[in-house]
Amino acid sequence: MRLRTFTVLAYMRYLVKSGSRHSVHSPFVYTLVDQVLRNKDEHPSFAPIRNLRKKLLRKSQMIEITDFGAGARRNSYAFRIESVGSIVRNSSINERYGRILFRLVEYFKPLTLIELGSSVGLSTLFMAMASPSARVFTIEGCTAKSAQAASNFESLKVSNISQYIGRFDIVLPDLIGEVGKLDFAFIDGNHTYTATLTNFELLLKNAHNDTVFVFDDIHWSAGMEKAWNEITEHEGVTVSIDLFRMGIVFLKKELSRQHFVIRI
Repeated sequence: MRLRTFTVLAYMRYLVKSGSRHSVHSPFVYTLVDQVLRNKDEHPSFAPIRNLRKKLLRKSQMIEITDFGAGARRNSYAFRIESVGSIVRNSSINERYGRILFRLVEYFKPLTLIELGSSVGLSTLFMAMASPSARVFTIEGCTAKSAQAASNFESLKVSNISQYIGRFDIVLPDLIGEVGKLDFAFIDGNHTYTATLTNFELLLKNAHNDTVFVFDDIHWSAGMEKAWNEITEHEGVTVSIDLFRMGIVFLKKELSRQHFVIRI
């Protein structure tokens, strides 16, 4: 109840602060909003992901969830039993934001992507299908969720995804060494203040001027909102965009330092 109340209040603050693309005085951001964030065109990849999501929502199979993130609270991890349909309904990316993720990858054409938090793989599929020639590396702490994701990747015959299972703080440092140059990162796991900042700093080691960072659930809790605010103030960040659920960060040194709150 406390988290729900926080999110409602955060959304009200977002509505007060947010503007349309016409309030944006940055050619780079204006073009991004117009051509990517507000792009409603259908793409052939959307239908199979949509159909898969519908199928998963009906899936009553119960699996054991291992939570190393915010759900563990003060413990290092927690277990719970949940149906696949419930996971998709309550914690997987929805089609609206999945399309945004797809369009961002399609627009910036990254060759190497890292995702923190595969869940059952819907967000992974949006990114991988947006750029079949890219390498998508995704980490999920829960073995059962990873198994569901692997099955979903196979069902859509998507082969440019490499899966890793384990805690981010253990898996990510080695993965960064393996991946090398990082073009795009989607951070959607371990929704705690400390983990979000730590993972951002780790990923920055392989980032470059054109790397794009996308954070999910930036207003999910006070801790996540605090982490987001500190990331936007980071010395390496020049432009940030707050879409309420998602936050996008750019490191482009040629851009003036600005923070945008955009309603889409």
